Amino acid sequence: QEVNRKHASDKWALDDVVMTSEVTHPPKTFEMLKDEPNEGVYIYGLFLEGCGWDGKANKMVDSEPKKLYAALPVLYVTGKQAKDNVTKNTYEAPTYRVKKRTGLNFISTFPLRTEDPPSKWIMRGVALLCSVD
Repeated sequence: QEVNRKHASDKWALDDVVMTSEVTHPPKTFEMLKDEPNEGVYIYGLFLEGCGWDGKANKMVDSEPKKLYAALPVLYVTGKQAKDNVTKNTYEAPTYRVKKRTGLNFISTFPLRTEDPPSKWIMRGVALLCSVD
């Protein structure tokens, strides 16, 4: 809604706005953030389960052997018009509060960049977690 209000002069309709996200590139940590974004929010502290993140290529990769979780760099979340939303080469990663994946712990999905088909990550059970404890 806040992004929609900022684009009132562009006559954005709330029904036409979708949430989108991207991992900061080059990868940023919470400590590296100095200012808030012009619109949207930064999310930090998320973990990838079932895969890793290649900061140089800015995409999902196979996880390292015997490593269950990988820290995700800061995620920038904002809104854009549905007609401008690109879903090619992305995996809609489900996000949960804790490791136990139930409907009560589900938050949302965030698109993550990948060069592999989404079915690969679905079969591996890839998800984002807020806590790995």
